[in-house]
Amino acid sequence: MSPSLRSHLPKPVRRRLGGIKRSLLGRRTVGDAAQGAGVAGRTPAQQARLQIRRDFVFRTADRAGTVLEIGPAHNAILPKRDGFHTRTVDYIDRDGLVEKYREFTQYSPDDIEDVDYVIPAGASMSDVIHDRFDLVLASHVLEHSISLIDFVNDCANLLAPSGVLSLVVPDHRYCFDRFRERSSIGRVIDTSINAPRVHTVGTMTEFALNAVRHRGTTSWSAGHPGRYRFVHDLDAVKANAERARSDAYIDVHNWVFTPNHLRLLFQDLYSLGLISVRESAFQDTIGHEFFLNLTVDGPGTGLTREALVIRADREQTTMDVPVFEPAIAASDVRRAIDAPERDG
Repeated sequence: MSPSLRSHLPKPVRRRLGGIKRSLLGRRTVGDAAQGAGVAGRTPAQQARLQIRRDFVFRTADRAGTVLEIGPAHNAILPKRDGFHTRTVDYIDRDGLVEKYREFTQYSPDDIEDVDYVIPAGASMSDVIHDRFDLVLASHVLEHSISLIDFVNDCANLLAPSGVLSLVVPDHRYCFDRFRERSSIGRVIDTSINAPRVHTVGTMTEFALNAVRHRGTTSWSAGHPGRYRFVHDLDAVKANAERARSDAYIDVHNWVFTPNHLRLLFQDLYSLGLISVRESAFQDTIGHEFFLNLTVDGPGTGLTREALVIRADREQTTMDVPVFEPAIAASDVRRAIDAPERDG
């Protein structure tokens, strides 16, 4: 029996659905494997990825400082249990997060720490949180924000003097957003002026219509071989769009970036007086994510706008020539409608 026929049997379908769930969360990143001893509860690859993130954050941030980590769920970079002076913020409390990830057995509920601040959809963090922090850390959060400008400014309002906003951001060339267009400054500005309360029908449609897996995963490293396959069929796309009409918050990617494209976007927004922080450190893509630290007194990119435009343009020429797998059965992708989209 061919693989395509076997995929229609109940047991293999269930297995494939579980694989999609894991990959949609960005946890099956190809190319992260590294040598070295892990720590309790983490594989060597996970520990290596964690160390890369921490090393970048502390290029300009104080290891002993106070931290606000936004939306870490089961995958905190600087958790209290590791001795960091961290508080966490999310849109649901710990019990809600445990329930959200209950069926995903690859995640331990013990990895989810207490949520210190729960922010209702549409509210500003700085309206709820009155403390100020030496470090505000957002890993795989920026792309989920309703308004990019408002999110960055909200984070900046939570910084203590000389505080650092540290961002870990997926590179769309190497994740399920591969076939989406990068976000334009026009949409970024217009969304800030007329911000919706939750993600729009258009955002949900664009996300669902274009989400892909690449050889079975939805995040990968440059050079990862394999074919693409769309995650959703047309019925699932329509169902996702219909869910967005309910005015309920659905957690998906709203913004799409490559590294120098986002650097250019931030530089332009700062020059236009729309955000108050500038680049203080940058790390190009490792695996499927890149890194930016921003501060009020940051020196900026050190590059002219022309140089950033050229670099951002060149990034689009580095993408692979896509080849798609044969169409997948609708029953094999239906579950993607309800899968969490947190991928950090």
